[in-house]
Amino acid sequence: MLRRILLLCAFGLAAVGLGAEDPPPAPPGFAWKNIASIKAAFLVPNGWFYKEELRKDVRGIFISKEDIDRAGKFETGLTINVFKNKKDAPARARQYVAEQAQGGEVINLWEMENGALKLYGLRLHVTRDPPAFTEHILAIGNSKTDTLYVLMFESPDKTWDEAWKKGDVMLKDFRLDDEI
Repeated sequence: MLRRILLLCAFGLAAVGLGAEDPPPAPPGFAWKNIASIKAAFLVPNGWFYKEELRKDVRGIFISKEDIDRAGKFETGLTINVFKNKKDAPARARQYVAEQAQGGEVINLWEMENGALKLYGLRLHVTRDPPAFTEHILAIGNSKTDTLYVLMFESPDKTWDEAWKKGDVMLKDFRLDDEI
């Protein structure tokens, strides 16, 4: 069943809503991107770039302000990593967020669950490598299918406030099929 994930990220709170319906109209400045390989849908800001790749057992999806194919990297954007067949995916999601919390100043930390989906979130300020950046991380473990989803929105501090206006929309409403 397709689960609609609603996150109230401004305060680090999360709420999950159910819905098997097609996504509603995208908000102004965004378009829905259906990702068949992971049975999901995410909002993409107009003018941003999309890239998908498979490396070993990890499917990587990148929605970025910069063109990764031209620059080889991005500074602002959302990375979605999907790991299938990860025994005890919810525990791995919790562990991933705990490990990431060691890499910078924790601004906010939260967790919640909805049925088979266990969500762990973190807002982190990282200064170890210039330029300093902020990262909003969400790890979701599906206890029914042992699928682990790791979503990371990041941007350098100098552009964080403006970038987060888009990231907040992207992470407040997306769709995941909890059957995979």
